[in-house]
Amino acid sequence: MPDYLFMAIIVYAFMYVILPIGSSPFLSKALYFKNILMLGAMYFFGRVMVLKEYQLIDLLKLILTLTVIAFIFNVAEKVSNTHFQSLSGYALWLEEIDKSITSGNYGLTWTFEAESGAKRYAAFFANPLELASAMLLSFSTALILFLNKKGHLSQWIYGSILILSVGCLFFAYSRASIAAFFLLLFFIAIILGYYKFILYGLISVLVFVMFIFLFATDDLRYFVIDSLSLADSSSLGHVVEWIEGLESIAANPLGLGLGTSGNAGGVDAEFKVGGENQFIVFGVQLGVPFLLLYIGLIITSIYYSVKAYRVGVRLAEKAVPFIAATFKFAFLLPLMTANAEVYAYVAYLSWWMVGYSVQLYGDAKERTALGMKINTAVN
Repeated sequence: MPDYLFMAIIVYAFMYVILPIGSSPFLSKALYFKNILMLGAMYFFGRVMVLKEYQLIDLLKLILTLTVIAFIFNVAEKVSNTHFQSLSGYALWLEEIDKSITSGNYGLTWTFEAESGAKRYAAFFANPLELASAMLLSFSTALILFLNKKGHLSQWIYGSILILSVGCLFFAYSRASIAAFFLLLFFIAIILGYYKFILYGLISVLVFVMFIFLFATDDLRYFVIDSLSLADSSSLGHVVEWIEGLESIAANPLGLGLGTSGNAGGVDAEFKVGGENQFIVFGVQLGVPFLLLYIGLIITSIYYSVKAYRVGVRLAEKAVPFIAATFKFAFLLPLMTANAEVYAYVAYLSWWMVGYSVQLYGDAKERTALGMKINTAVN
């Protein structure tokens, strides 16, 4: 099913490139279509790629290595009170290549600071939101290895990386990803059958809330209160963008055309409508039919990844589907607050994992069918 949905999405989007739909120039449409096409390409790479178990484990270890390096970067940024992007020429890239305005107080975009003015760090990622999303992927990766690797040393290493990924999550200071982290824990508990974890998760949320209101600084406390009440400018900005996008979808159910929403490559600020929600971004550009296809793709991706995890036998056969399913479920929250499919690292890697998971599930079904035929022939 995900195969057909992805092919339908790509064909549908391509029609909006070649047909005279929307006010964006052809090049802008082609650039935005490239973003969608790359997601499909990574998925189908996963569908056809054949890797040995040790290669898959090496890939997972690479993800965890990047997590450790990101944490080291975050600590260095916090200690020096300096964004790495301020030193790397990122602001110049925004101005010269991306044609964006560095409007924040620290010579970067507003994404790099909280409402209170506190710095939000991104390590070597493009922005704190992308770092936070990457840590959701890292947490799932470290957890599945922690639960399946024997030996105190291995468990100590993977357990430590679990803590580092959560640490990076708080350095990034992303509300959506922190909420998604708790959502991730609940979904993991359901998949693993560890229903006590749901209770532990509720206790963790309660402890977190108590910490915020009893021991946290006033800035952090007011940050949480304003976020929940949508009183801060960032939350209000989301709401305004959502309303603008929903009004556009209601008025134009077949969309305004590619390159008219979001902040991905190919979107011209002159034609931009909405953009703080991936679902609304697609709805504004490509209409309700495309939006339904995209929602269906996410649902079936999670469904088949869970099924692939449950029929897997070896660690590599279980790890990739587990990470794909849990990350895609938790990623729903970041998708609701940002044009998050442009986060290349997590978007490309997670769609590749979904494709590989669908391949594993298909292989498992074929093995089962073959086994039944052999049993029938023997009997």
